[in-house]
Amino acid sequence: MSNVPLIQEFYELFKNKDKKYLDFCHDEIEWITMDKMPNGGTFHGIKEIFEEYFPKMLSNFKEFHAIPEQFLDFKDHVMVIGRYQGISKSDKQFDVQFSHVYLVQDGKIIQFRQFTDTKIIQESLN
Repeated sequence: MSNVPLIQEFYELFKNKDKKYLDFCHDEIEWITMDKMPNGGTFHGIKEIFEEYFPKMLSNFKEFHAIPEQFLDFKDHVMVIGRYQGISKSDKQFDVQFSHVYLVQDGKIIQFRQFTDTKIIQESLN
């Protein structure tokens, strides 16, 4: 069975700020972001990721959107290709491609890995 519908729904719920997205995450989820992303690094557990990392990272932006364009099924992995678009607190717009790789086991996301051009995002912060 494909894990793509689970990841698609995760994006939709997260975009709409519907906390039901937390039901899709394993309690000990690992979230790996590019080191040069604002507040980037590796984070563990729902609380650290969604109550600490995301609020700190998003505080750099007036708008920040992760827009998925394609979902690729690799059994227990799902790769999402899309774009980050937004406006930084310094009123600079950005539009950059990303790839996200999710590891899903027993219907729960246990790992997220991010790949993107952090230079474009960093330049929008200045």
